[in-house]
Amino acid sequence: LPDCTFEQFEVYAVDVAMSTGDGRAKPGALRTTVFKRNVETNYRLKMKASRYVLSEVDKKFPTLPFTLRHFQDEKQAKMGIQECMTHGLVTPYPSLHEKTGEHVAHFKCTVLLLPSGTSRVTGLDLPTYFVSKTQPDDETAKVLTELAEIAAKKAKKKAAKKKKKKTSS
Repeated sequence: LPDCTFEQFEVYAVDVAMSTGDGRAKPGALRTTVFKRNVETNYRLKMKASRYVLSEVDKKFPTLPFTLRHFQDEKQAKMGIQECMTHGLVTPYPSLHEKTGEHVAHFKCTVLLLPSGTSRVTGLDLPTYFVSKTQPDDETAKVLTELAEIAAKKAKKKAAKKKKKKTSS
């Protein structure tokens, strides 16, 4: 991988995916229900159901992913989405699967690089069952301990500031 430099006041999306299998997820047998509009693509649709779907998508979800459950008439949406997909007006997000018996973990978050340090602004905490059986080497353990101490100090300082603000109100 080429070297990469991170600088303050930048935002990054961190997307971590791990698998005990070969890491090649394939679309499963489940029907795709999540789509996103391709705003650069235009086409005159033939079916009334397809025009209904596209107009609803353009009104409610012009740039964000959506699911077929958001439509009033879901049956018409299922029928109309096919023509929209065929002509590239929407991009499907299929459900991906690994081989049977393999495990997959996927975590996402957004981080801000600020002068005060790195701040995670979206994403959930790791589940309690997500543990590693391997131990870090001494140098890595030292760095992790320092980071944990810094985070604890920040949390303590933030709590004190919040408490002070509450009492002064």
